Amino acid sequence: MSLRRAIPLLALVALPVAAVVACSADPYAPKALYPVVSDTIRVAALNGTPSEAESGVRLLTAQSIVPDFSEQFDFALDIDSTGSVILVPRSKVVTCTTICQLGVRLIPVDSVPFDSLFDVPPSGFTYDSVTTIPVGRIVTFVTKEVYCQPSNISTYDLYAKMIIDSVDVPGRAIYARVASDPNCGFRGVRPGEVPGH
Repeated sequence: MSLRRAIPLLALVALPVAAVVACSADPYAPKALYPVVSDTIRVAALNGTPSEAESGVRLLTAQSIVPDFSEQFDFALDIDSTGSVILVPRSKVVTCTTICQLGVRLIPVDSVPFDSLFDVPPSGFTYDSVTTIPVGRIVTFVTKEVYCQPSNISTYDLYAKMIIDSVDVPGRAIYARVASDPNCGFRGVRPGEVPGH
């Protein structure tokens, strides 16, 4: 057989293999619809500030918010007597009347820069615990979000990441960056991108 005839035959053999690979993806699998949201936020300390101060964080929108009984926040931030940032889950601030669970996982120091962490780890979270968050340390979250976007109706899990940039102890303020995936069940936290998995 000549080389000229062998090449088209090889192409025909390779074609079914490519078709199998292309069809192996589940066409019914949930698809992300919305891009990752991110923002730089100022959060007032939970204690030592007015009751209407934005001491809470809503991960769905990556914004600071007043932590009131509307339960539209996932956690509050506080500053203790040593100037450390304390994360207080919603369940420790108000009595929850809806799904209320927050998982927190600190990322090891110097393992990855904040802007290069593109996916939240799938496990290793500590749930509903008051946690000290060092300045410059990345923290990842999984929270139960009742208003999750309907890209995956089988789960209420919403994933996000945050880093504390600085603390103004006299001003009782915390400055942080937050990135959140508004697609239920997706763990991508690359700002502006629609997660693919």
